[in-house]
Amino acid sequence: MTAGATNVILELASYLNAHSSFEACIATGLVPSYEADLTHLAYERDIPTKTFHSLVNRINPLLNLKSFLELRSHIIQGKFDIVHTHSSVAGVIGRMAALTARVPIIVHHVHGWGLQDDMSSFMRILYLALERLCAKFTDRMIAVSKATIQKGLEYRICQKDKLMLIYNGIHLEKFRQQVDEQQVRKALGLTPERKLVGMIGRLDKQKNPLDFIRAAAIVVNDYPQVQFLIAGEGPLRHECESLIKALDLQDSCLLLGFRNDIDKILPILTLTAMSSLWEGLPFVFQEAMSAGKPIVANNIDGASDVVIDGETGYLVAPHHPQEMAERILYLLKNDSLCDQMGLTAQQYSERFSNQQMLETIEVLYRDLLTRAGTFPCRESV
Repeated sequence: MTAGATNVILELASYLNAHSSFEACIATGLVPSYEADLTHLAYERDIPTKTFHSLVNRINPLLNLKSFLELRSHIIQGKFDIVHTHSSVAGVIGRMAALTARVPIIVHHVHGWGLQDDMSSFMRILYLALERLCAKFTDRMIAVSKATIQKGLEYRICQKDKLMLIYNGIHLEKFRQQVDEQQVRKALGLTPERKLVGMIGRLDKQKNPLDFIRAAAIVVNDYPQVQFLIAGEGPLRHECESLIKALDLQDSCLLLGFRNDIDKILPILTLTAMSSLWEGLPFVFQEAMSAGKPIVANNIDGASDVVIDGETGYLVAPHHPQEMAERILYLLKNDSLCDQMGLTAQQYSERFSNQQMLETIEVLYRDLLTRAGTFPCRESV
């Protein structure tokens, strides 16, 4: 398991296992070597977890067939009443396995549709065909943003009544704790007096860290009293290192690698920036807002659900690092505006509580189970 949807899965499984009416377990695949494997977090919470080596996040007919058969067998043996799937490939395989195993309730969590601009025509047609097919026998599809619902309707994946908006939830108080800023700066090797702009995300095509670095170069040229941080790891690390060197940003743009202390880093930032090219609803937006930080982000998918342009931050056009740099500079040069936007963002973040997300999903489960005439249940994520 990796970050993102993993937070939802772990929180939901823990929440359900604390209720006498439910028993939850997790089925996951192998994590690529360039990703941080968070499966250990499930074991630390005593959540029954099974890893399927054949379950990979890509199209591979032989492995996909093997994972389908293994998941189907696992579901039959577990006699699950609900199967709740996440991600594109696992979502298709898991739902097909659940259907053929005659699971009463099938739920799919859409953290963002898997369509990309550079996807081939064949892959696009295949992806849409599979999503539309699986939607027919999915009892409910949870969308994490309004844009996710809108795109699902535009792609004709399913009817509107099958989609349900449930925002990702976080532990709001976790990002509002006081931290020793100088101690954190020292531990990260940061200059004490500089303002900080941070990006939290994987170093991959989706998060698009190269544009963040390009924006950093523009900002530093005009406002040298700032440092840029990227907390995350991924396959584009070498490209990021090369670009930082080419733009002479070694002292101004730091790659922190994977961090498990984001709750200590966010509070010391001046603002956050995200250059993602597609998202469902990134947790880092909510976390930054809870920490009272304005956000400058690409105007994609669910960004507008959390970033109110001109109030809690700014939305800019994707692939335009110049525009991102201009907005960052404006906030760096206007302390009072930056502080006010951060305060507004923190107030707005109240709607993204973890408890609200979990309770809403529980209500959904109970409603679906009542309709199916099945309760109590054992639920599989």
